[in-house]
Amino acid sequence: MIRASLKDLLKKHRNLEGNKYVEEDIPFPIKDLEFFSESEVVANPYSGVTIKLNPIEVAMYDTTMGAYNIHLDLGRVGMLKDARKWYEEFYKGKNWFIENNVEAYMTLID
Repeated sequence: MIRASLKDLLKKHRNLEGNKYVEEDIPFPIKDLEFFSESEVVANPYSGVTIKLNPIEVAMYDTTMGAYNIHLDLGRVGMLKDARKWYEEFYKGKNWFIENNVEAYMTLID
């Protein structure tokens, strides 16, 4: 996969409602996100249902679900305070999807 800059992706892609994404609305530090140039088909790990995400949404989904899985792992070993912090990160990504692509939220996260 070819890496891409967020600035280029923001010019090219729009959310489900056809609106431009706003960089300031991305709830995670941009430096922590990895963007690629192509859209991807992503499957819900539980149901197997798939949906095509644009590169911005892929980066947000990977980060959101990464936070969710870290939260689960920390909870399993009794690190509840840290688990709560990671759940808050997951919640930020979940809310971003509700605002920007509710179809992807319902397919992949809900």
